[in-house]
Parts: sequence; structure tokens; C-alpha cells
Amino acid sequence: MVAAINRRTDAGLTATGRALFGKLGGAIYAEWPDGRPAVVTRFMGSPAEARRTAETLAYVKDRGLPVPHHELVVEVDGEVYFVQERLPSAPPQRLSPARMEAIVAVNDRFADALAARPEVPAPPQCRTGDPDPRHEVLAGHGPRSRRVLEQILRITRQAPQQMPGADLVHIDLSGANVLFDEDGTATGVVDWNLGAYRGDRLFALVQTRFDREWFVRSPDADPIETAAAHRLDEILAERIPADTLRLYWAQWMLHQLHRAIRTAPPEAIDWHLDLAESRLA
Repeated sequence: MVAAINRRTDAGLTATGRALFGKLGGAIYAEWPDGRPAVVTRFMGSPAEARRTAETLAYVKDRGLPVPHHELVVEVDGEVYFVQERLPSAPPQRLSPARMEAIVAVNDRFADALAARPEVPAPPQCRTGDPDPRHEVLAGHGPRSRRVLEQILRITRQAPQQMPGADLVHIDLSGANVLFDEDGTATGVVDWNLGAYRGDRLFALVQTRFDREWFVRSPDADPIETAAAHRLDEILAERIPADTLRLYWAQWMLHQLHRAIRTAPPEAIDWHLDLAESRLA
């Protein structure tokens, strides 16, 4: 992949390894000819969306936010790749309640970051009014998923067509996408490979909580990880009005259930439905 990018751009990159984390293909570590470290990742969208994301992140980075500079957007064999700055520090091996609070704090730095950028779109999960093929998947899976879909539609029917707010929103704010230093301070937010959006930054924390459910549901669940998930539940309840939080869960669960029904084993679909039923009640 690095060789292909070099052929397309004359970047002169040298591959140096792979990241330990990464659900969408992982990150490739590389170096520029001058020795600067770089990261190569795949963008899950169009070249135009990748360029918009890179430009949006350059804008907020210039204003002091802890995101990587995306130096190249490259098309290779029908796929889109970023070559981006490699930030120092590393993702956590384990999330404690204190580290969860640090993720919330670094996400708070995105408040009003796009106040002067009204053209940046809202998260795609939050756009309503168009026919949605995800509805058909939930409706066709079984009676339980149809009931969840009916509840999602009841909740989202009253939502605005586009999420309000001027914050920078990361739509895959998992623990693996936040970097920490040795003191446990969150120092950077990475993996913008689903795009950078404008809206309510607290929406991203609902995805953070969903991601922790994989740890909570594990047969050998770590009590520290479970405590971190419960701490985030408390923060969400404290900071997001109940009706808005229910709406955010409805929007996220439509996205996650659609994916689970198409790709996950039956036991994983069941706990997705458990989570949806409890959060939408």
C-alpha cells in the first residue's frame, strides 16, 4: 500500500509497521524521507468527503485542537487513503473511570469548533426525511427487531432534520481512537476515517458508550472496564436531557443494529437488541 501511494504521489514514504488497533483495516506506520513519522489509513467514503474531512481537521488543528494533520488524500485501486501526521502517545490498553473522564474532557475541547463553518455537514446518522434502507433490514429480521424499529421511528419522527450545534463531532469515538500520555492525560483524537462532522459533540459519547458494551458483555468482563462504562452512563445522564439522550440512542442503535443484523452472530444481535430496548424505554 505504501509503495502504491508512492507511485501515485512521489511521496517517498517508507513503511515501518502496523498499529495494534483498528477495526477497519488498521493503520500502517510510515516515515517521510525527512524522518517525520506518518500514518496511512483507509477512508470509508468518497474522495470528495476525504478532502472535506482533511480540510476541516486542518482548520481545527490550526486553532489548537488535538487532531492529526492529514497531509495527503490518495486514491488507489478504487479506495481512498489518508497519509496523516502521527501524534505522540498511544491508545489505552485498558479504560478506567478516570480515563473515561479524560475522554469526555478531550471531547469537550471540540465545543463550538465549527461555529464559523456552517457548511460542514451533520453526522449522517442524524439526517432524516429520506427513505432509509436500514429500516427494511430491521423490519425483516424478526418481531423483536421490528418492535425496536417502531420505537426508533417514534422517537426520531420528532427530531430536527439536521442535528443542531457547532461542535466538531467524531462519529467513531472509541477508546482506541483517543491517545494518552504516561500520566493518563488524553492528548489526541485520531481515526477520522468516517469523516468529521458538525453538531453536538455529546452525540459522539453515545457511540463511546456503545463501544464499551463489547467489553461489558464479555464472559470475562474486566470490572475496571465495566466501571468505566458505568461512569460514562452517569456522565451522559448528567449532561444530556433525557429526551435528547433517547434520540441519540435511537439514531445510534439504528446504525449499529443494521450492521449487526447483516454481519454479526445471533448472540451479538441479541445483545444489540437488549441494549436498544433498555436505552429506548
